[in-house]
Amino acid sequence: MIRISLRNIVSPYLPVNRWKFILTWIFFSCFTGFSQTPLDSLRSVIARETNDSLKVIYQLDIAREIHRENHDETEEYAYSQSAIELALKLNDTLLYARALDNFGLLYRYHQSYDQAMALHERAYNLIKDKNVDPLYKMIFANNAGVAGRYNERYDFAITYYMQALKLAEEEDNIRNIAIASNGMGNALGNIKGREEESLQYFERSLEAERERNNSLGIAMNYLSISSYHIDHQEYDKARDFLNELLKINQERNDSYGLAITYEYFGIAYLAEGKDLQKAGSYFNDALRLFKELNDNHRQAEILVSLGDIELKRNNPGSALEFFENSLVLAKQLNQHGLIKENSLRLSEILEKDGRTSEALQYYKQGKSYEDSIKLNEQHVEIAALIRKYDLEKKENHITLLEKDKALQQTRLDNQQQQLERRRTLVVLMGSGLFSILVILFLQHRNNLTKKKTALIIQKEEKEKLKAIYERNLARAEILVTRLKINPHFLFNSLNAITYLIQTEQNSKAVKYLVVFSRYTRMVLETSQKHVVPLTEELKLTQYYLTLEENRFDKDFSFQISGSEAPEIKEANIPPLLLQPFIENAIWHGLLPSYKPEKILLIDIISCDDNIEIIIDDNGVGRKGVGEDRPKKAHKSMGMQIIKERIDLYNISYTGKIEYKIIDKKTDDGLPDGTRIVLRLLDFKKDGPIC
Repeated sequence: MIRISLRNIVSPYLPVNRWKFILTWIFFSCFTGFSQTPLDSLRSVIARETNDSLKVIYQLDIAREIHRENHDETEEYAYSQSAIELALKLNDTLLYARALDNFGLLYRYHQSYDQAMALHERAYNLIKDKNVDPLYKMIFANNAGVAGRYNERYDFAITYYMQALKLAEEEDNIRNIAIASNGMGNALGNIKGREEESLQYFERSLEAERERNNSLGIAMNYLSISSYHIDHQEYDKARDFLNELLKINQERNDSYGLAITYEYFGIAYLAEGKDLQKAGSYFNDALRLFKELNDNHRQAEILVSLGDIELKRNNPGSALEFFENSLVLAKQLNQHGLIKENSLRLSEILEKDGRTSEALQYYKQGKSYEDSIKLNEQHVEIAALIRKYDLEKKENHITLLEKDKALQQTRLDNQQQQLERRRTLVVLMGSGLFSILVILFLQHRNNLTKKKTALIIQKEEKEKLKAIYERNLARAEILVTRLKINPHFLFNSLNAITYLIQTEQNSKAVKYLVVFSRYTRMVLETSQKHVVPLTEELKLTQYYLTLEENRFDKDFSFQISGSEAPEIKEANIPPLLLQPFIENAIWHGLLPSYKPEKILLIDIISCDDNIEIIIDDNGVGRKGVGEDRPKKAHKSMGMQIIKERIDLYNISYTGKIEYKIIDKKTDDGLPDGTRIVLRLLDFKKDGPIC
């Protein structure tokens, strides 16, 4: 099944100040011989602008223009961040929402869809109940839907597309009806069981674009509908719509549109698999146009499709050439995903051809880029998390300043009222000096009381803000710490299962493969949580021990007792906290031991509001490995990381965790293993610190 993702570009209509910029640019261009670019003109305009609101708009325009001209991510984000901070200071909700939405667009352009979703959603929620131009609500909702769709969060995308569609229908805005309907169709087309509904929305969008007489919008919907029919293996219908699309692009003399059309003709014939020659012809036509347009990225993708055609024709030599050419372009573009895809395909072809050395080099290259993609995603997530907390901190700071400003105004009002009272008292009771002195004394005491009360309120607000910030910072540190998980265990487990398959121990392989899938799924699910139930952690521990037991061919045995006690169902624990202790017990305690029977015992004991988790092994102990025995190199998370995670948990939650390590000895004083005692204190009262 071939899935086509069509991207809608949603931009607000040009505001008055944008027309002002265009006229200014035309003026400067006429007198400078068209030497200034739009970006240069924007910088000239903003340097002379004195209106802060217009400065925010120009900064947003500059950020997008930099993306179009220079594609400098750092500079784009710098201008966007400056616009956000200036909008916050102006206390203009709509302007702030537009700045957030613009930041979301830049994240989306750089494929950071999680961050884009959050910013578009925040922008929409800020103004959804405000009396502002509904057009902005439609734009922000549509942008949130697009970001959600690219991030494969189709439920999120549909929610915001529906908001945009509802607003567009209320305002009879045909343009946004078309945009939201097309987005709904693309989102529904990716949800299993709801693909049929997508066609209705594509047809509705097509009808709206025809009403607008918008040939580009009509073309986009023809492409969406043809994609739908390709996915449903209705290739003749798909080609009918592609023929209509071809006519439109020929009338528009749109080279890019023609290239896309030829590409999708090729996709249709390749998916059908009946006429690979025609598929190749269309792909070559698209490749020629993309070369004329200097679109190296699309060229690289089409070369992959041509390579797939040659593989279907059983021409691995020709396929190899296409994948190599695609890889060259991918490296020029620094497109890690395409580099990985081409490298792995080349590795498979070369391995089948017996060129194992070259195949291994391409395989290593593909895997290294796969790891770099994952590492880059982690760095992006951490940077975005830091930006998010910085932004929330600034929002809280601005809110606090507004409260201080209101409090000062209240004080000024009170002082004005006091002066008026005093004047009245002087006029009415000028002869009663004693009465005036008494009244002044009472007023003075009242002022002192009000000031003390105001200081107490201000202090409490600052302490509350500080507590919230420290809690959020602690949670952020927990999330960052979780990213340090060791991948070697996963790879080694897969190698052990592969060995079982190769030795035709299929029943064992299936058994351990099921355990491995359950283990990885639980790790992915629990890694998003701050705490998990102790029962889930014990289940995860059992899966881990089962995999390690298989991996070392039952060189040790394990037993978990007390996990069925009803009391422990109420206890929570940071995810993956037990695994490092158990990992050390196996690697540094049991495996180096020469004992005939190596045993790992895990015992859970509950008493009132406390739980003890005892991890006991009969290995060599922490100092039990002799100089003449080989040491197995193994990289674990380390006791320092364990201590940091426990400290962060104790800061963030009411319950507490403590542990101690006991070195066991025989009657002769020789090392006899290690015992870890982990205590969960007051687990029934456990909860986040408010």
